[in-house]
Amino acid sequence: MADKKCIVVLVVIGALVIMTISLIATSLKKLASDEIGIKYDTINKDLGDSTLREGLHNGPPGFEFIIFPSVYKSLEFSQRCLNKDGVQIKLDVTYQYKVRSANLRTVILNFRNFTGYKKVLTYAGEAALHEACSYFNTSQFQSQRAEFQEFVRTKIIERYDLLYADITDLQVSNIERPAEYESAIRSKERAREDIQVALNERPRLLTEAETEKREAETQAEIIKDKAESDARILSNRAKTEAEAILTQYQKEAEAYKQIIEASGLGFTVEGFISYLGVRVIADAKNPVYIGLQSPAKSSYN
Repeated sequence: MADKKCIVVLVVIGALVIMTISLIATSLKKLASDEIGIKYDTINKDLGDSTLREGLHNGPPGFEFIIFPSVYKSLEFSQRCLNKDGVQIKLDVTYQYKVRSANLRTVILNFRNFTGYKKVLTYAGEAALHEACSYFNTSQFQSQRAEFQEFVRTKIIERYDLLYADITDLQVSNIERPAEYESAIRSKERAREDIQVALNERPRLLTEAETEKREAETQAEIIKDKAESDARILSNRAKTEAEAILTQYQKEAEAYKQIIEASGLGFTVEGFISYLGVRVIADAKNPVYIGLQSPAKSSYN
């Protein structure tokens, strides 16, 4: 009988030891160096008040930690949004975020755990990105990229302040405009380059044109001077020939006058005409056949 009682006592003591060890084990929880958390009594459904950091912590039996990262985590977006012109822009945005430890209890009451909290942060980041996108036109995404990135940062900070989160290292790594717009921009750039080339070529072309003009004017002056010189030569030649002919005719007239005058040969008009006819026939290069009245007179005196 005494042995049975001893066994029962030993069993009870063993059970108590096991229960004590179990209670101690379930009353201790550890947080890693990159974690923060708040105790949650799963039996009484009671959430603790203070935010705890890394280390071994005790609590009610069976409690657990609702854990959040204590370091910054990354969020990445690859979103399409409509800009101020109504053009669809693809954006790749990355930044680091972290919950504020002082507001962790409020965050847990509102969003339950880190998974739910991260979803809300993601939605808020997307909304901020769409809002920022609507303030910039298509050309500003290229010409004011730094200003756009800072504006995105501002809008995300505004929304995350309401969710008790901080951000850092925001980067807009890619801004992709529609292919049609890029093609139009390239065409515009080519046209601008062509215009610039034409403007750069303009002085050279004007110089070439001016040179050709001067050459043409010089050539025209040369042709004009030559024509005037040829005209003067021809005019002088014509005058000389005319004067020679006039001189010849004058001499012939004087000779004919001497033939007709009484102080000369004293030809009558008929005799002079007959004389001229004989000269014409004599000077002819080809044979001349004429008929004369018979008897022919050799003198009309």
